[in-house]
Amino acid sequence: MSMVTRCPACATAFRVTEPQLRARAGQVRCGRCGVLFDALAALSPDPASRPPREDAEGPPISASMAVLLDTERDVSFDFGPQSRPRPSRLWWVASVFLLLALAAQGGYQYRGEIAVLLPEAKPLVQRICAQFGCDVPLPRRAELLSIESSDLQADGAHPSVMVLTATLRNRASFIQAFPALELSLTSTQGETVARRVLTAKDYVPQSTRSEPGFAAGSELQIRVYIEAAALKPIGYRLYLFYS
Repeated sequence: MSMVTRCPACATAFRVTEPQLRARAGQVRCGRCGVLFDALAALSPDPASRPPREDAEGPPISASMAVLLDTERDVSFDFGPQSRPRPSRLWWVASVFLLLALAAQGGYQYRGEIAVLLPEAKPLVQRICAQFGCDVPLPRRAELLSIESSDLQADGAHPSVMVLTATLRNRASFIQAFPALELSLTSTQGETVARRVLTAKDYVPQSTRSEPGFAAGSELQIRVYIEAAALKPIGYRLYLFYS
């Protein structure tokens, strides 16, 4: 059932309901003059919500009040500022736990980059990995590596052997692990007739194997001999990747 309350400042009457009053403990703001007041202090039943009685005593509702009660666009009210519930202690504990878990996951995923880019943090990273049984690998950012040039030709001295030559480049500003290379031999229709994955020990020259990894901003010339002439390939594809 709706009720009627009246602004103590401008005497404007409003129709309200019990759920609206309970939502803000009766505190409303007058839409005409802006005064915040307690609607419960001047609350009375809405005459329009009950049928009129022929023997009812007392003065009728004035026409001006009826207009104010029935015309929502002329007058309005709100229930004051809404109070937001404060996060509980459990919410804060869960949030801190999630942040720590994300930080630990990021540290594990990029532990190699952290050890290379922050040398002072490398001993700490190594101690943590030693406790959890992990290693500290070199960074593996394949998007910072490129194949500058490559060629596949038959070896003139050995007809059954083909020679793959290529130039690899590390465009990163830090040392990286040597990538793996995938060589695919193709036919005249472009179909793959043979595929081989070359690891670092297959293509890194002997003079470079003593290096811990692919030096920053450097190039690497490779030369690999492959027994594949019997397949009579017409073309090839060469990719680099990290497994």
